[in-house]
Amino acid sequence: MSTAVAPGGAADRAPGGASGGRTAVRVARAAAVAAAVAYSLWVVEFALPTGIDPGLSFVSELSAADAPFGDVFRGADRAAGVLAVVCGVIGLAVGAGRDRAEGGKRDLWTPVLWLALIVFGAATFADSFLPMDCAVSADAACAAAERAGELSAVHTAHAYSSSIAGTAGIVGVAALALRERHGRAWALGWVLLAVQVAAMVAVLALLAVGDGQPVDGFGIAQRVQIGAVAAWLLAVGLLPGPWRRAPGSARKA
Repeated sequence: MSTAVAPGGAADRAPGGASGGRTAVRVARAAAVAAAVAYSLWVVEFALPTGIDPGLSFVSELSAADAPFGDVFRGADRAAGVLAVVCGVIGLAVGAGRDRAEGGKRDLWTPVLWLALIVFGAATFADSFLPMDCAVSADAACAAAERAGELSAVHTAHAYSSSIAGTAGIVGVAALALRERHGRAWALGWVLLAVQVAAMVAVLALLAVGDGQPVDGFGIAQRVQIGAVAAWLLAVGLLPGPWRRAPGSARKA
């Protein structure tokens, strides 16, 4: 059963002593919450004249090179990526320090959670420097150029960085669920995992129907997926579970 770490416990001793450990954890949790907010900035599209249909478009079209508010959305992705990496790095450092201080069995899934955060953050940060050339769902010429392979290498690279970020999000939320045995983090982890996987399947199926181009309903599926990723980031920041020793990895006698 997970229990809170008492002052002076291992989480407080790593890194840099009790005060440093507590401060590091507070910074990491705040970074995760801030990353969730930044990663959710796409919702302001409903209040802005973006020129794209939320039910049809890729979310990344908001930050396309020629998008009217592209700088805003790219900046949000950049911030979310940096904040996620900060959280993941601190999580790894705190966990390593706790293991050194307490010994005992190391759990598998907590390091996976932090590594997934780091990969997600790095890929999202890369995304912000690899924008789509144009909005394929709203610009027929752009869609035709994409089908013909005439768009830039940056446009193509964006698909890979986005796929890496999405995969890291699924791995991370799976790790959140699997490291727990019960409680809010366990339940929320499995719900978010189910939502992410279902949304990803829907995204891929709709792209297949459209021969690689978005069709009606695609935008909704992708926005649900991205919303679930933001909820994962929020859970990491707000729930105590990710910052405790995982159940079954008790201290040595």
